[in-house]
Amino acid sequence: MGWDFELHDHFVTAAELFRRMTLPTRFRVFGLRLVPFTVGHARLLDRIELDEVNDGGSCLLAAKLCSMPADEAERWINSRFLGLRMLILAQGRGRLIRSAEEVNKAVRIFGEYLDESTRVPVYESKGEGDGRKLGTPFAQHLRAVLLSKLGYSPAEVDRTPYLQAMWDYISFMEAEGMITVDEGLTNDEEAALFRQADELLAKVKGATP
Repeated sequence: MGWDFELHDHFVTAAELFRRMTLPTRFRVFGLRLVPFTVGHARLLDRIELDEVNDGGSCLLAAKLCSMPADEAERWINSRFLGLRMLILAQGRGRLIRSAEEVNKAVRIFGEYLDESTRVPVYESKGEGDGRKLGTPFAQHLRAVLLSKLGYSPAEVDRTPYLQAMWDYISFMEAEGMITVDEGLTNDEEAALFRQADELLAKVKGATP
């Protein structure tokens, strides 16, 4: 299992995505205010195989872990009292978890939080090994590159906002000629393509006897 944190936006340019990084949105799930998503959070969710947040239980656990710094989340989940902690956490939000509407809302908001925290431009590998999949989880691969190639220290890497780490990673990989970055389409360009497709479809239908 493993998180796919390489979420992409095909409707805006890379430059627009970069500007969005400086405009964080506050998220609250089941009453828990989520902190900025970091490399440490990515590695933790990957390690505990919490790769699907689609119900009340998984969403509550993910939200709890992402409501505190990653190092605190590590200690919280590794506690020998984890079972009791989860019971208290669930009991305190029992009404919300029992409501299908609230659960769906929480799952949606947490998905938006992850999307905003991980959204980078489309990129493709090139050269030797093109298309080869990593054997290690991507979050661990990212950490290794940050430490070995970009001068991050072990103390700071897990506290680094995931999106900032990804931009550093992408910039380095592009400069090294290992990937190409798709500039993407603006909203106007996307709309123009749809108009052209509609016009072509109309012509085809008009020519059909």
